[in-house]
Amino acid sequence: MSKPRMKERQLAQQSRAERVRTSIEAAVVCPLCPEVTAEVGLEALTKALGVEEYRRGWKTTKSVRERAERLTGDPGWRERALGWIDAFRHSHRHGPTWRQFGTEPSLWPDDTTGSVVINVLRELSRDGYLDGTKTPFGLRHTPPQGSQS
Repeated sequence: MSKPRMKERQLAQQSRAERVRTSIEAAVVCPLCPEVTAEVGLEALTKALGVEEYRRGWKTTKSVRERAERLTGDPGWRERALGWIDAFRHSHRHGPTWRQFGTEPSLWPDDTTGSVVINVLRELSRDGYLDGTKTPFGLRHTPPQGSQS
């Protein structure tokens, strides 16, 4: 790897580490999240900045992909879900975890599986609606370029 490329990668890692630290710190001091103690924050920080375990080859079925596409393709559901993330972030001053988002009963049909939630998060992220998916307590709604949402 060339020196400029190594420097670029190092700067990107430092920037990510700062985003992760800031996000976890906000969750630890959040009065609405007493379950996020300093110990929980340290554990999240260790996991987030440790060896990255990408699931590029995540196995999913056609039916899971189709269910995720139906949800993300429904503008009403998508806006309700993204609005929930915005409201959470506004009241807590940090984003929800994937688990908080994925288990919010007002957003999901009763039979929604974890695989569907993961695929929904991936699609929303890929389509430019979500950011912070690799940052604990960093999930945030980002309207796609040219969008009015």
